[in-house]
Amino acid sequence: MIQPAPSPRPIMFASSSHSGQLNPLLTIAAEMSRRGEPDLWFSVDAEARHRVESATIGSPLRYLPGADTPVRIDGELYAAMARGPRTTAGVAALARTMRTADATAQVYQRTLDHIDRVNPRLMVIDVMNLGALDAATTAGVPFVLSVPYPVSAVYLSRLPWNYPTPTSGLPRRLTGTQKLTNALFRVRLHLALLRAVAGPTRRRRTLRLANASGDPAKHAVAAAAVFGYTVFGLEYPFPAPDHLHLLGAIVPTDVTGPGQPVGELTAWLDQHPSVVYVGLGTLATLSTAQLDAFAEALDRIGPRHRVLWKLPADQRAALTKPLPPHVRTEEWIPSQLAVLAHPHVRAFVCHGGANGFHEGVHFGQPMLLTPFWLDCYDIAARAVDAGVGLALDDPPTVDPDEVAGKLLRLLSEDGFRQRSRYWGEQSRRAGGAERAADLLRELADRDERPRETT
Repeated sequence: MIQPAPSPRPIMFASSSHSGQLNPLLTIAAEMSRRGEPDLWFSVDAEARHRVESATIGSPLRYLPGADTPVRIDGELYAAMARGPRTTAGVAALARTMRTADATAQVYQRTLDHIDRVNPRLMVIDVMNLGALDAATTAGVPFVLSVPYPVSAVYLSRLPWNYPTPTSGLPRRLTGTQKLTNALFRVRLHLALLRAVAGPTRRRRTLRLANASGDPAKHAVAAAAVFGYTVFGLEYPFPAPDHLHLLGAIVPTDVTGPGQPVGELTAWLDQHPSVVYVGLGTLATLSTAQLDAFAEALDRIGPRHRVLWKLPADQRAALTKPLPPHVRTEEWIPSQLAVLAHPHVRAFVCHGGANGFHEGVHFGQPMLLTPFWLDCYDIAARAVDAGVGLALDDPPTVDPDEVAGKLLRLLSEDGFRQRSRYWGEQSRRAGGAERAADLLRELADRDERPRETT
């Protein structure tokens, strides 16, 4: 006879509060809430609690108080990460910080407590949330690995030698000189990572963790599935395992909901037929020289082209050059997605964060990539190769002549918009949040089916 199916056990998400890591998982969780998926839980530190609660649009998405993230991208860590492409200091510093024993152990123990309380049948965990990955592995909970940056970076040790090394900023087709540069950087990067994680690995072994080195490739192998938020063609192709799913941009079905630009900002966008949107993410801290260079470049493209610049108050205060009347600054944009979707927005200046880049492609925007750290250099190279945008030649240097000249090219040459629209369509075909929710349902059902008994 067939035993009745047990009551479905929960699905639990775990992330840090950094927008780059959190946004894809929140959008996927909101899609599952919209479908009425029962018993959804989300573990994240307290500063993001309101975002979890506001993502409930159907069945409840319950908040679990996560430990404070062990990775704060500021100070010395930010300075190391922002040195430019093909430098190992930033990657090594980030790897060492992620594995810091005390901070990671707090996330590990808090997540184990949540697992005991919730008893999830499946977890969905951001790749940088090492403590939660350790906890899921220890507790034997199947998990999906969420990778919001170029997914090839997870498989660093398995990439062919002619594949651009992560954080190199090199193009897919390497010249002879670039092949040598790439190989030498690959060796230097491996050595730097080995040195950086040696001490933390020894301390993590005392906890008897299955992946003491914290190698993301090992977590990827152990995962029930790996989610990447791109498509091959934007991401450079590489030998991919069967359980890697490239889902395209993770964008809510309705981008004109409660978070849309409202009131006067909407009216301003409606009134101006050519707007350049400048949104450099939530972590970038530009120097006064960089800010002034942007201000000078944006001055040169007006008044024919208006500018909407998302610029925090402390960054605006650091400007020494006055902004012209055609440049509007906002400390906060209620919905970047709705701005990118607006028909009068004709170009997007971004820092090369993976989420923002793929959102720009989703809405067919030509882009100027101004990368400031690590994976941003790789995203910039991919944008140029895909024909969807242009990038700074010598980041993190910001040259006003270069910025203004490249923006005017993006605004006058229709090929960039055509390519961005093409890749936006390919991204949408990958399924986004809806396909992610389908896959989670399939994975969660694997161990919940009724079993035959005699």
